[in-house]
Amino acid sequence: MCQYKTITNLANFVPNGRLGQLFTKAKSYNQINIELNKILPNKLKPFIKLCLIKDNTATLITNNHAIYFRAEKQIVKLLEILIQIPALESITHVEIKININ
Repeated sequence: MCQYKTITNLANFVPNGRLGQLFTKAKSYNQINIELNKILPNKLKPFIKLCLIKDNTATLITNNHAIYFRAEKQIVKLLEILIQIPALESITHVEIKININ
């Protein structure tokens, strides 16, 4: 018969190595998305999220094709919005992707 381990409180879970780095990155992206949601235009606000920061490029993702096209037309404005967030002030390029799942 298998014995089950008791469930521990994961609120203070601090993994080491790559897993810990992923948790840390996810926390920071969640915080950035909260800040981003406060300053995005209302038509984009509920539909677009930051999903990756790499090489001074911020990649935003949406599930909606219409929002993708609307955001592509406002790419300069989106960059201006993103660099208002202290964690993103070094961003020089913005990409928009569509999540088709």
